[in-house]
Amino acid sequence: MFSLHELARRCATSLLVALGGVIGLGCLPELPGHSAGAGPGDTAPEPGPGVTLHPEASTQAAPPVLRVHLQVPSRAEVDVERALLFEGELGPAHLRQITRGQLSKALSKRIVPALVWMEEPTTDEPVSEGRLLVLAPTVELQPGGTYTFASALPEAVQVIHVTPTTMPTLSRLWPPAGQASTASFGVWCGLSPLPELEVAVHLDPEGPPGNLLRGAAAGLGESCVRFQPAAGHEDAGDGPFLGPPDLLLDEGLQLALSPRPFTMDTAPSPYTATECDGELVPFGPGCALVEDDRVLVQSPDAPLFWAVAGEGHDLVAPRRPGEPLILAPLQPDASIHFDIVVLDTAGRAERSHFRGTTLAPMAHVVITEVLANPIGAEPSQEWVELYNDGLVAADLGGYVLEDVGGRTVLPEASLPPGTFALVVNASFQEDDGLDPPPAPGTILLRVPKLGKNGLSNGGEPLRLSNASGRVVSRTPALAPPRAGMSLARTAARAPDGLADSFTTDWPSPGRGHIMKKAIP
Repeated sequence: MFSLHELARRCATSLLVALGGVIGLGCLPELPGHSAGAGPGDTAPEPGPGVTLHPEASTQAAPPVLRVHLQVPSRAEVDVERALLFEGELGPAHLRQITRGQLSKALSKRIVPALVWMEEPTTDEPVSEGRLLVLAPTVELQPGGTYTFASALPEAVQVIHVTPTTMPTLSRLWPPAGQASTASFGVWCGLSPLPELEVAVHLDPEGPPGNLLRGAAAGLGESCVRFQPAAGHEDAGDGPFLGPPDLLLDEGLQLALSPRPFTMDTAPSPYTATECDGELVPFGPGCALVEDDRVLVQSPDAPLFWAVAGEGHDLVAPRRPGEPLILAPLQPDASIHFDIVVLDTAGRAERSHFRGTTLAPMAHVVITEVLANPIGAEPSQEWVELYNDGLVAADLGGYVLEDVGGRTVLPEASLPPGTFALVVNASFQEDDGLDPPPAPGTILLRVPKLGKNGLSNGGEPLRLSNASGRVVSRTPALAPPRAGMSLARTAARAPDGLADSFTTDWPSPGRGHIMKKAIP
């Protein structure tokens, strides 16, 4: 590791410089892109002292969630605002900009968001190398990416290569970004249940002490870890603070914790439980529709984090105001019991219980895909895909599909469980050579007219009602980016009204939606 002045001087003589004995740096003019690194045949010596990583790792094989530590002599002057992490490598012109504190727009765009602070020795005795400058990125770094740590005061520079890791990363799910009413509570969640844990930590820099505990709340959300502040430290300031970058469990498993900062964004505000009427019954502060193999829950008009356990489920679900969640599958014709905890944006928990009885097996017909803008002739080649996600066959006689201003009554037909049907115009050609044809065996429901004047290319909401007039499925007004692409539900049980329930992709009529490729 060299100082910025020394590194720039060596580059000025067109020498290849080893940054901290780790990586070569070419002497290139200032460019918005990344400078060249060491050649494939170069052998990198061991890193020099000064810069280390936490969790402990080589700068040649750094994890995506990390902290950069720079040892600082006890009497050295430090400017934490001029310690930065950049995407890519840096050339000598970049280093001069950092030294002078005058960064170009191109270089500024490469700054990785981070918190920087000093950690002083904990003893009164003078320790020559006991001070640490800590730089903690507040985003996960890109595996396979190259980054450069640079400090102007004290002068230091180090290239860091990030490699893919098998270490699981828990995502910060709560409070939601930009809506937190506390900087002293947070929940991370993963995909697998975790063992019981209680680890004493404190949030940095100068944040509250507390514990990392299993669960979004006690006994619920076992795939999650929460930071619970110690008594008396619930109001520890507005932040920003960071949790630890990693967590070592008793079994030797190491987890990375997503580095989104703890911040106080809004003042705490109470929420009101939803009033339930008709078939809906209270479920925590929300309302639930109990069906045969599922319970549909409508969240109140406030951002809330749901943790629900029971009947073989341990669900965690952050929800925007009014968004739904679904508990499935359940046993039909059975008594059910759920433990419920709801967290608000201040981390305050409301615990309740729910008991009920599921209904007899029934059909569940949902709109799963819509092709409103085919490559082929319009409106002839437009279609709406239906799927029976229920346990018994659906009699489609009397079902009505509606767009803005138009009603399409479906013909008599039986839709067995787990099968698809396409609602199409009478002139629909199964294989016009332009759009994907329906899968073999797909039921075609031919109607005189689909929609008011065909389906809108600009996107319009659709809804499907059963013979009794009850709306059983909806799709949003989301327009695909180009002709020949469809609007698709991400899963048959993805609930209406949830932003993540729909996407646009290439059509797959009668086959079930599969994310095949990114949309350019």
